[in-house]
Order: sequence, then structure tokens, then C-alpha cells
Amino acid sequence: MPERTYLVNSVVKCLSIMETLATRGASSLSDLKQALGLDKATLHRILSTLKALGYVKQAESDQRYFLTFKMFQTGNLVVERGGLKAMIRPYLEKISADFQELVYVSVMTEPGLALCIDRTEVDLYQQLRLNVSIGGQVSLHASSMGRCFLAFMDPAHLPGIMTGLVFEKFTPATITDRETLARELDKVRRDGYAVESGEQIEGAMCIGVPVLDSRGFAQAAISATGPKARMMTKKDGLIRALTEASRELSAICGFPQNNIGQP
Repeated sequence: MPERTYLVNSVVKCLSIMETLATRGASSLSDLKQALGLDKATLHRILSTLKALGYVKQAESDQRYFLTFKMFQTGNLVVERGGLKAMIRPYLEKISADFQELVYVSVMTEPGLALCIDRTEVDLYQQLRLNVSIGGQVSLHASSMGRCFLAFMDPAHLPGIMTGLVFEKFTPATITDRETLARELDKVRRDGYAVESGEQIEGAMCIGVPVLDSRGFAQAAISATGPKARMMTKKDGLIRALTEASRELSAICGFPQNNIGQP
């Protein structure tokens, strides 16, 4: 006799809201009502509960709702056990071994917040200040990974994030205005990779690529980092290796036709 399935309607509605926010990004009450067919009173009660529990936040600027970093924390076991991190790890190890440079992976846990989730270890870096710890926050305006997230982001999120960016000046080379950054993001979209040279640490260079999902949005970014003088001798090879990894991983993640730049 088949097992009977009992659905709790309020749980179904709650998960439907969370899945819709995950798919559509920041959404207004009216957007969710139209997408889910739920009345506003029900939506408001569930969203208020999710806000109180820390799974949802509401933007002050336009009152739209979006999922928070807590979703990343809740799903971290999936990342650790056979998820995105495990899928990307072999590419990290190969690129790091082939070029003897430090390689990072980061994810955007909520609009405007990117965190490092994995990295390789390279003995050459003991004397350098290039290390970003796992769980460390990634600069959006002054790092190659951050620019990949901005360049290949859901367009609905980008204006608000660009407006809210704090342009911390790490070195004299750091980009500190939105217009210059916007031009750089256009280049990243054309090329399919980002290069940051001495903007966070003088004398260092980073090359980053996105991992795109089925919609063409970056769900992760990979970056190789090292001293600029040494990186310049490997730049072309690194770009080829990173963009190939980007294409393969994006295809695995459902991106139907990866048209990003071919160096």
C-alpha cells in the first residue's frame, strides 16, 4: 500500500515564496502575489515570519524582499557535501598545480555580499599578503571575482548594488567611482573575465572568471592571484585555463550556450 503524503499548506506556501525569491531575486509584495497567486495578507504574514527568523530581508529603498545570507548558512552542508564547492574543487587544484598560483572560489550569498568558500594552498605565498580566508568577504569593486559577480548579475539587482557600493581605496590604483567601474564591467562582459592589478594590494594581480547558471547569472567566481611580475608571464595561459573552466562549469550548471569571450 503506497504511503500517504500529507502536505502542510502553510509550509508549502512558505517554501514556494522562498523558491520564488531564489529564482526571481528581490521582489515586491505585488510581484509575489502575481507569481504565486496568494493573497497579500497571507504573503505578508509569511514574509514577516521569514524576516523575524532571518531568512528574508526587505530593502529600505524600494521595500522589495530578498533572501539573506542565512540561506547560505542553512545550505552550507550541501555546498560541503557534493555541491558547488566539490564540483569546482578539481578545477581549482588543476589550475593551481599547472601555474603554481593561489586560486580562490567565491559565491554571492545575497545581493551585494560575496564570500570566499574555497582556496588552494601554495607555499610561495607565505611571504605575501594575498591570502583571503575561507568565509572572508570579497570586495565587489576592487577584485576580479567581485567584478565577475557585478558584470554577470541579475540586472534587477545591479542598480541598487552599484548605488550602495562603498568605494574603499585600498591602493592608489583602486577604482573609486561608479562611472569607471561601469566601464570596467562592460569590458568584463565582453571578455568573459576580469583582471585586477594592484587595486587591493600593490604589486599583486588577480584574474577572475564567472560560473554562470541557466539564466547567465554568476553563481560563483574563480580567481587566480599572485605577484604582478610573475602573473604577467603566465597571464595568457591563465586566462585560457580559467575561461575553459568557466565554460565547462557553466555548462554543468545549466548555461545553455556559453558565449563569453575567447582569449
